[in-house]
Amino acid sequence: MESPCEEQQHSPKHFLMGLPTELHFQISSYLSYPDALALKHTSRHFYSMVYTGVHLKVDWLVQRFEHKLECPLEKCSFRTDEAFCNRRIRRIMERRRRHWECPRRRGGCLVIEGRTCQKDLVPIWLKKEDRVKLLKYVGYEGLVHGLISLCINLLWNLIMVYSLTDYRTTS
Repeated sequence: MESPCEEQQHSPKHFLMGLPTELHFQISSYLSYPDALALKHTSRHFYSMVYTGVHLKVDWLVQRFEHKLECPLEKCSFRTDEAFCNRRIRRIMERRRRHWECPRRRGGCLVIEGRTCQKDLVPIWLKKEDRVKLLKYVGYEGLVHGLISLCINLLWNLIMVYSLTDYRTTS
């Protein structure tokens, strides 16, 4: 009987880069604009090959409009990806990446069609954009210091309440 190491050596490993270029073209043709843009920026090979032109951008905006999702109301420049990805578009892509737009129902994921989001992994209070920005600004160290000071404050208040009740009962 073969050991687990030998079995792993015999099992073929499949990577995206190991596929033929024709399949890369075929796969990239099914991607929406944000996914194609992400794939385009993964390597030089995909950068020169993945299409993120005007038609893909317009199709993505029309799809968002049909799903009644946020769309940019100001004028968009379709010349380059950099010009197209203004502040508003970047914010929309961030919301999409974090699944903030997905409805809470079976098959409601808008990023991976046919799936249900695992939105409950992130607490609702943290999903507000201002809180996420604050957390990024302060960082996790600031969050830990804040929680420690909150615990100390609660303990201090408990000690004060119990010391006052002991003082009143002895008087």
